Amino acid sequence: MHVLVKDHGEPAYFTVEAALIMPVVMLLTVMMIFLAIYSYDRCVMEHSAYEAALQGTKSHFKTAEEAQSAACAAAERLVRGKLFAMYDFRYDVAVDAASVTVTYHCVVNMPLVTWLGEYVSGIDTALDVSKSAGRLRQTRAIRDSRILNGLIAE
Repeated sequence: MHVLVKDHGEPAYFTVEAALIMPVVMLLTVMMIFLAIYSYDRCVMEHSAYEAALQGTKSHFKTAEEAQSAACAAAERLVRGKLFAMYDFRYDVAVDAASVTVTYHCVVNMPLVTWLGEYVSGIDTALDVSKSAGRLRQTRAIRDSRILNGLIAE
């Protein structure tokens, strides 16, 4: 024996609530994905800037030009093809007697920024990351290691 049950469907208020909540949930999901991509890009830029600065601090570079060319080559090579949410990317390398500084400049490609720009003035989506590393001086490094070895031996 079969009993027939009449399906009344969902109440109307469920459809209205879903129509109001779904766009908010989708927007929050997209923003969380963008935040993850932005965090990744910033982490890559900070690490690459420091690593490029370290490339210019090697002790076998006799002149600042050699150190700067090595840091410039590393600064470009380290981020090539790794950034997702950035555009208008450029870098600067500054070398002096004591340190090498690598600075990355870019603009963050934020979703909905053109729409938000109509309502909020002064939105700045530029990102600058700067890292520096001290240049190695062979004589000083050898003296410091001898001092450390002497302290360890005691």
